[in-house]
Amino acid sequence: MVRFRTKSDAPDLHSQLESLLDQVWRSESDWRLWDRLDAADMLETQREKRRKDHGTSKAA
Repeated sequence: MVRFRTKSDAPDLHSQLESLLDQVWRSESDWRLWDRLDAADMLETQREKRRKDHGTSKAA
């Protein structure tokens, strides 16, 4: 926790809450980005597997 020299140096409660919410929103945005990247990677992995399976079934 940050210590302030005087009470007037400390940000008011509204500013502290705004800062906290801003951090939460930025974190949620990052998590959504990573979720989309994970989903895209999973889809590409499934497509590759289907291509390989389709190629081996034609060769048989």
